Amino acid sequence: MTKVKEIVPGLVLCLVIACFSILIANTFSLFGAGTFAIIAGIIVGNIGTGKMKRFNAGTKYSESKLLYYAIILLGGSISFHSIVEIGFSGVTFILLQMAITLMAALWIGKKLALPENFRLLMASGNAVCGSSAIAATAPAIQAAEKEKSLAITVVNLTGTVLMFVLPLVTTLLYKQEMQPSSAMIGGVLQSVGQVVASGSMVSEVVKEEATVYKMVRILLLGVVIYVLMRYSKKAPVEKSEKEKSKKIKLPIPWYISGFLLLCALHSLFTFPTLLQEVIQNTGTFLEVVALAGIGLRIQMRDLVEQGGKVAIYIGLLSVVQILAAALLIAWLIL
Repeated sequence: MTKVKEIVPGLVLCLVIACFSILIANTFSLFGAGTFAIIAGIIVGNIGTGKMKRFNAGTKYSESKLLYYAIILLGGSISFHSIVEIGFSGVTFILLQMAITLMAALWIGKKLALPENFRLLMASGNAVCGSSAIAATAPAIQAAEKEKSLAITVVNLTGTVLMFVLPLVTTLLYKQEMQPSSAMIGGVLQSVGQVVASGSMVSEVVKEEATVYKMVRILLLGVVIYVLMRYSKKAPVEKSEKEKSKKIKLPIPWYISGFLLLCALHSLFTFPTLLQEVIQNTGTFLEVVALAGIGLRIQMRDLVEQGGKVAIYIGLLSVVQILAAALLIAWLIL
């Protein structure tokens, strides 16, 4: 009961921002409700910095749990047939784009003498799925809570900026053509919410297809965490005979299992139209609430304290991601 009471204030704040954002989005259809939610969250969270402590439990719950539930419900609108639709070239694009992002995040960070755990968390967050990937990677590489929080803040801020930049990039390069635009947005952006918000700025079709590209990346989260764990100097080298006899288990998050289950059901059976609408609308609302929570937890002062190195790092990494995506799209998709 005590835990519920701690969550309520922050959750209510996220719900208020989400409802406000939906109303604004219905009035100004240029941007989606998720975009307004994360911007409003950043403004409120930084203006009321000294008073935000009592909201922390609720905003954290919204940022994590509610987003996970939204991802599960997303499975109700995506079938395995949709994933197959991106084809061999689409899957190859995702694999190469993720590999380049991982290597760039580690190499650039090392050249700038940034801490190893921060580099590893940024590699995971940028290559896979933002704060969710960072949260899943942190215990595997023994990262401290402060390192995890900083990486989540940086990744979310970077993704928020790219969320607005990529629709402009796709307009200039592809005239908002569906397949390359979807690959660019779904292959570069950090979180599912950002992909949905950015894709909706282009078109509903791009939003849906970009989400498919994004989900393929998320399906590879376990592989990425294992690779980074082995790369980390803190990963255990010596193992007892008992440990050696155990099978290696890849850390697949529970919400990915839920997404796959609903996706499988949607692939095998035709959901009634009403059920599809309920699943889609519920998932969309939970996502907007989660994005409000993400915005509320982004503290600009944390970034300022890190100085210019982090700014240079995320700037260079973003440029590498966009250039790599553009070259791979020209080679594999166009």
